[in-house]
Amino acid sequence: MKKRAAWIAAGATAAVVVAASLVWFLIPRGSAEDQALAYLQAVADGDVAAVETTGLDVPATTASAFADASDRLSEGAIVSSTADDHSAVVTVSYELAGTRHESTLKLSQREGRWVPDAATAFGSVQFSVPAGIAGTVLPADRVALLPAVYEVSAAPAEFLDGSATVEVLPGVTQEVDVDATLRPEAADVAQAQLDEYLATCTKPAAETLPSCGIAIPLAADFSAVSEIRYRIEQTPVVALTPSAFQADGGVLVATVTGTALDGSTKTLTYRSTNWTVRGDVSFTDDDIVLSVW
Repeated sequence: MKKRAAWIAAGATAAVVVAASLVWFLIPRGSAEDQALAYLQAVADGDVAAVETTGLDVPATTASAFADASDRLSEGAIVSSTADDHSAVVTVSYELAGTRHESTLKLSQREGRWVPDAATAFGSVQFSVPAGIAGTVLPADRVALLPAVYEVSAAPAEFLDGSATVEVLPGVTQEVDVDATLRPEAADVAQAQLDEYLATCTKPAAETLPSCGIAIPLAADFSAVSEIRYRIEQTPVVALTPSAFQADGGVLVATVTGTALDGSTKTLTYRSTNWTVRGDVSFTDDDIVLSVW
């Protein structure tokens, strides 16, 4: 009887241990304040892997840009916090670019721990043109960046000069207008692109193509056109701004064959000495793009 009682007692103790371990597992691992400080320390250390251990997903371009930040925050501290069973709001302070800042981090419970909300942990920057941070090219779009100071240059650097210093704070959205100027190489690439486009515009056809700057007074001489053949005597020369272009000075000859107004077959040659095209200029990560009106 004594031996049996001992086994029962041992079994009861084991059950208590198991229950205790289960209860411990369900308790959040660290407070919301602990997690907020862990996030700030990871950002201060420039450690993307440590940032992700807080539960945040860091996009590859965001991580790449962060590696080349010119200044990072320091001296993170908790100012205040409020929390319930599911969410928390933690006000933090930190030093960045010689100034003390305060930001609000929101955190939520996820799989038994507090996880920062990306909308309050990252900053959001809207670039007016594609931008480069060292070797990382960011689109002319809204981009999430980790808190830091970044030296931003207009991109693609082959075609644009210009830079700006951007201070990114947690939870703050800002628009950044990089004052971009065109490099001489841009005009050469744009001219080659326009020449190729106009070669397509001037292939033999039965009608003029839209957005080619070609206007022939066909209705005054023809009731129907069977073919138009072109000869480019001088291609319009491109003049660029970072957002638009105008190409002037083109000379174009068009030989038109068709049916005259009296029903006879007719061929006439027209010559324009002010062939002009206009349009928009935009940039991809590594190229210039002309869009003809």
